[in-house]
Amino acid sequence: MATATYVQDGEAIDYTPLAAVAAGDVVVQGDLVGVARTPIAANALGSLALEGVFDFAKAAGGGSAIAAGVTVYWDGANKVATATSVGNKQLGKVVRASADADATVRVKLDSMAAAANNPLTAAIADPGNAGAIPVTASGHCEIVTAGAETRTLAAPTFNGQELLLSMKTDGGDAVITCATTVNQTGNNTITLNDAGDAVRLVAKQNGANLRWSVVSNDGATLATV
Repeated sequence: MATATYVQDGEAIDYTPLAAVAAGDVVVQGDLVGVARTPIAANALGSLALEGVFDFAKAAGGGSAIAAGVTVYWDGANKVATATSVGNKQLGKVVRASADADATVRVKLDSMAAAANNPLTAAIADPGNAGAIPVTASGHCEIVTAGAETRTLAAPTFNGQELLLSMKTDGGDAVITCATTVNQTGNNTITLNDAGDAVRLVAKQNGANLRWSVVSNDGATLATV
């Protein structure tokens, strides 16, 4: 007896919604994210695209620029694509850089990517006041403060390394001083002011050196010291 029977190629899947779905709606089923290419009536058979290139809505302003090649996620609460992975579902890779003022971002949908392959799912321990944030691997570091505190961040250790720095508990501002600049402006400090502030960094080659580059900023203050 066969253990599997071919059904379809997987670029799209059958979907029957309980409530009507409009063309362009993003539908999340667990870790599976699809897009309705045409309207689907309630309790009617339709389909969801799992592959393809789409322009997704994104927040504009507030340091929301996203570079080409960055993995983005679907924020279902706000119905926008975002570079912030925490609490969101993976969409795919940005194929055209989106500026801070842009209201959309162009993404190659890859909803089948396993969450385990997301480098930001790895937890990096908060080193505490005046501590050095580890840079041996990609991952997310949740900062907890009990007053005005500082952290340091060394240069990245490999090209493409990713870090998500966020303030989990706000007992006071956390000023993170980086060993490299973090943008083309030349800023080298990141201040997390409030709970929920977050910055996503990716390592890039700049001449002979590896440097951090901010690809997403939600509420943090960037400065030069």
